[in-house]
Amino acid sequence: MSSRDLQEGTDKLETNSSNEPLNFRNNNDTLGSSSSSQRITESEIDVNDVINSMADNEGHSGATLIFVGSVRNFGINGKVQRMYYESYSKMAENKIKHIERMAMDKYGIKKIRIVHRIGELALGNNSVIIALSTPHSNDAFRACKYILAKIKQEVPIWKKEILSKGNEKWVDGKSIKTN
Repeated sequence: MSSRDLQEGTDKLETNSSNEPLNFRNNNDTLGSSSSSQRITESEIDVNDVINSMADNEGHSGATLIFVGSVRNFGINGKVQRMYYESYSKMAENKIKHIERMAMDKYGIKKIRIVHRIGELALGNNSVIIALSTPHSNDAFRACKYILAKIKQEVPIWKKEILSKGNEKWVDGKSIKTN
């Protein structure tokens, strides 16, 4: 994909500058927001903040699911010492917003928050978190798998494995089957 294609894709997506997690306030599909957060960050992901942002005191959700992806010590190219994530941040933010809205419509999500970290990450560091709430647990699990697959397929985030022997290798994300 060329940089021109990336820019055109960014321009076609909604350009709302809000980085807040989305939630439904009622059943008429009005989107609202809860606590503030960026979707792409160079900072450590505050897992507790994300979990707390999913609180539903009105009882609209019967299931809240939190997925946390972290850096492991092995990869396709061998033993990994650390990872490096790079992104076209503006487009990545917009793509994630788009994925959130699609998933909300498809799975009846009441609240959603996605954060992906970029930069150099050590083993065990959290690289991505997907938090969502739905009325039913089956929808929450299906939605999370769908969202993770969409992030890997559509969001301009690239990763490089920094291997134990000092080699560095850019890697393709693995596709996830959502059926």
